[in-house]
This record gives sequence, C-alpha cells and structure tokens, in this order.
Amino acid sequence: MENIYGTRSHKINNLRKIYKKSSRKIFFVEGIKEFEMAIKGNFLPIEIFICKKIFHKYNIIKSFNHIVFFISIKAFKKLAYRENSGGIIALFKRKNLERLENIKISQNPFILILDGIEKPGNLGSMLRIADAVGVHLIILCNIKTYIYNPNIIRCSLGSVFTNKILIEEKESIISWLLKKKIEIIVTGFHEKAIQLYRTKFSSHLAIVLGSESNGVSPIWLKIAHKIVTIPMFGNMDSLNVSNAMSVIIYEILRQRNYN
Repeated sequence: MENIYGTRSHKINNLRKIYKKSSRKIFFVEGIKEFEMAIKGNFLPIEIFICKKIFHKYNIIKSFNHIVFFISIKAFKKLAYRENSGGIIALFKRKNLERLENIKISQNPFILILDGIEKPGNLGSMLRIADAVGVHLIILCNIKTYIYNPNIIRCSLGSVFTNKILIEEKESIISWLLKKKIEIIVTGFHEKAIQLYRTKFSSHLAIVLGSESNGVSPIWLKIAHKIVTIPMFGNMDSLNVSNAMSVIIYEILRQRNYN
C-alpha cells in the first residue's frame, strides 16, 4: 500500500524545519514549471513531494520514482510557499557557480551586471527578462539575498536555473570587462548621463543596474564608458528597477536586431 505522509509525520516535520532554515547547500523548488526548469538546468533533486489530489503531470518525475514521496493535501498546504503551485515541492542540491575567469564570451557579448539588488522579487523578475531577451551572462555583485530564495525562483519562473549566472566582486568584474574590451554601460542619474534613445550601444556590451534605494556603487560611475538615463515625463522621477531594466534592455535588443 502506498504511504502518504500527513502533517504529523516525522518526515514532514523535518521537512518543515529544513524549509524554514536558510541553507547554502540545498534549496526547495515549488511548482511544475519551476521544477522543469531546475531539471533543464541540470540541478539534482534529492527528494520530491507530491500531493496526488493536485498533481497530474507524472511524466516529469518518471525518472525520479525512487525519491518521490506522497503527502496529504493538508501536509502540502503547510509546506507550500504559495497557492497554485501544481502539487509538487522538491528538495534540490545546489551546484557550484562557474568562475568568471573560466567564462568564454560570445562573439557579440550581451552581459547583465546587477549590483546590490535587494528585493528577491525584483531580482527574479530581472532574471526572467534576461532570459526573454537572450542575455549571454548575468553577473551579480554586492548581492543582498540568497540566489535560490523562493521569491527569486517564483518570480524568475525558474529561469534562475537556466540563465548563466555568476557571483563576483565588483573589482574582479571590472578588471575582466576591461581586459575583454567590453563597453560598460551604467544606468542612473548623473550629470554626464545620456538619454536612452540618444545612446548608440556597441556589439560588446555590459549593462549595469543597481538597487532602487542606492543605485549602482560609485565605482561603476567612475569607470563607465557611458551612463544612460530613461526619460521621465510625469511626476515620478524613477521606475521600479525591473521595469527600468525592461525599457533599457529592449532598446538594446531593438538596436541589435531591428535597425
């Protein structure tokens, strides 16, 4: 007979403790799309928890039957971080991120550098946008949150697992960019800033965005080849950072592909 774990089972209680505890070696993935993206990104599941009353997409777990556990709907609701996640929660093993010095850049590199992004939801949304436009490499510096935070996974729709992402110090990133002769475009308010739609972007490009509260670190403004600002016409003088990124990055895409 199939064992279904309930809210009072030892396994579920242990799982809830792990779920609440921050870890840098393991993380949880909730949702069908997010699970599929983690597998596509070659992440290794350790345990998979299925609520049979909700879950219906058994083809995505057929290779992992030996680590599948069935849980009651009450247990699932206690574990679930959000609603409408499709009846699947999985525990994954973290992979080591690549090092910058080992990265081979493409012929026309399109690199995104995110400096000190604070809110997991914003970071997740930015990763999803980066995936949509085909950014080649994402480099995080001065990171303020855990890369596999549930909100990042959810808002990125799992693209956090398939994007090429590195975490590096600012100084190492700058040295690498200059060595590779990549144009550094920094966003923000500055006396030398150029309006977005008057800016010509090169084919070897790194775009740097900072947090909503602090902007980019001062060192980026000192070494930038260009500083770009978005024109504003109303009472507000700024956009949410993920919205600002969309505006800028799609203008770069337009120049690259539609001119």
